[in-house]
Order: sequence, then C-alpha cells, then structure tokens
Amino acid sequence: MRPITRPVLTVETTTLLYLFFGAAGAWLLMKSIRRIYKGRLEAIDNAMLRALRRPDNLSIPIGPKWMPQAAKDVTALGSGTNLTIATGILAGFLCLNRRFRATGFLVSSLGSGLLLCQSLKGFFARRRPTVVPHLVDFDPASFPSGHSMGAALVYLTSGGIISRQVTGSLAKTYFLSMALVLAVIVGVSRVYLGVHYPSDVLAGWAAGSLWSSLCAQAARWLQHQGGVEAPMETGE
Repeated sequence: MRPITRPVLTVETTTLLYLFFGAAGAWLLMKSIRRIYKGRLEAIDNAMLRALRRPDNLSIPIGPKWMPQAAKDVTALGSGTNLTIATGILAGFLCLNRRFRATGFLVSSLGSGLLLCQSLKGFFARRRPTVVPHLVDFDPASFPSGHSMGAALVYLTSGGIISRQVTGSLAKTYFLSMALVLAVIVGVSRVYLGVHYPSDVLAGWAAGSLWSSLCAQAARWLQHQGGVEAPMETGE
C-alpha cells in the first residue's frame, strides 16, 4: 500500500499548499488595491520608509555602511536580466532531462506572468514614493513592485519544480525555503532603497505567488492529461 498511498498524500498536500498561497495572494492583492484607492495606505507606507532612514538625514539609510551596496546587489536578483538568466538555467535543466513540453510550459508561464506584471503597473500607474530619496534608478510605475512579483514568480516556481525532482523532505524543504528567502529579500531591498512603498512589495509578492500557484495547478492538470511530462522519478 505505501507505494500508492505516499504519492497520493504528497500530491494532495502540495495542492492544498498551492491553493492556500494562491488564495492568500489574491486576498492580499485585493486588500492592497482597495486601500490604495481609498488612500488608507499612504501614511503607513511613508512611516515605514522613514523608519528605514536616519531621522536627521533621510538620504542615509539605517544600518552599517555596507548595507546600501548589499541591498543594491540583492535587489538585482529581481531584475529582468537576472530573472531571465534563472529561467534559462532551469529551462536548460529540464531540456537536459528531455522535458521539452514542460520547458515550454515553464517559459510561457513565467513570461506571461512578467508581462502581466508590466500590465498591472501600467494600469494602476501609481507613482514612486517621494518621502525619501531613492538610492537606485527606476522606471516611473510603482504598483505592484515588478522586482518583488518577478522574484516570487520565478524563484517560487523554480523552487517548486526543483523540489519535485529530489528525494527526502529535508532536500525539498531546503529548495522551497531558499526560493522563499530569495523572494523575500528582493522585496525588502526595494523598500530599503526607497524605490517602492511596502504595499507595492506586498502586492508584488501576492500577485507573484498567486500566478505561481495557478501555473502549478495548470501544470498538474496538463500532466494528468499527458500534455506535460510528469516529474522525474528517482533513478530515472
């Protein structure tokens, strides 16, 4: 019975987790949008941005002298260039294992998610924060945070795919945890650098996790229908 029961429980548990994160992401996104339009978030956003700067000089962030450069290095992990590189590495991994349809689904899912992010930014057209000086260059649109949404989308999807190719709960937890950490620190760096409101980052995380969850469920359905290759099994 174990060879049958264990995979069924794993699929059910993973599906529930994806549905939970997707539902939580949708709820956070809708709450953020409503509060932005009603002007309820601006005071909180501005207070949090000021809290990350020295009171006597808002152009200087709190923390050690090396922190601003470290934040710039971290925030680059959510840039379009680095997200494209990460996607290419994962696509190459799948191709080497002859998962060509899975590769196509991965690229189309992540590509459409990043296009969705740009569409949302253009639709809401929220301006960047002006309460503190910015420490890096940026494009005018602010909501949702493209770096945060892209990092959540690419790294969470990548972590989910890689975790399904390894055995052992420790290894699975490690890859999923690292994916979550990358998504979180990219978003935090955007606020620290003063180029996004905290609500922009929360909305980016929410939208990215929602899209990642939807794509994961679509992938499972396609695998069941034979449209996408199933995850690699141990010893393949």
